[in-house]
Amino acid sequence: MSEFQLYADEFCEADQVDLVGFSCRDTKHGRYCTEWILGPDAMESIANYGTKVWLFRNATGQIVGYGSVGTVRWRWPLPDGSYTSLLYIPMLGIDRRFQGQPPDAQWRYSRQIMNHLIAEANSLNRERKKPSEYLLLLVDPKNEAAIKLYARFDFELLPGVTRGLGHRVMKHRLYQ
Repeated sequence: MSEFQLYADEFCEADQVDLVGFSCRDTKHGRYCTEWILGPDAMESIANYGTKVWLFRNATGQIVGYGSVGTVRWRWPLPDGSYTSLLYIPMLGIDRRFQGQPPDAQWRYSRQIMNHLIAEANSLNRERKKPSEYLLLLVDPKNEAAIKLYARFDFELLPGVTRGLGHRVMKHRLYQ
């Protein structure tokens, strides 16, 4: 066990007081990630879509970040397949104080959070009547650090596919 081990707790409304001061940086993407967890979006996603959201705390109880796994109803295969329910990472964020930490890549917080989300997606997938082949997420094409992070977990950009406000779609093959 390392001093850098993160602990995941399912997020609930009572946890919002623990998020005072939480910020994913003062960039367009960082503000969006911060607002998602601090505002009503996370709780609405839980209530309306059954999304699972976790807060990740370090050994001293500080919130390092959060992550989520849910479903999305999209055409698959993109862009014009049949509508189907797919597993999806709606949002994740790491507090600015903990980004790029700790220096030991094996214990990097982003790595721990991604490993947790992928494991949870695989677990949810085993419970589904019609399992998904892929776990999907959206990424801002200008956020090179995020694209590199996701690529380290075998997420691939879908060529020529965008959603929403020009976000690129990435996929990760799930266990079947």
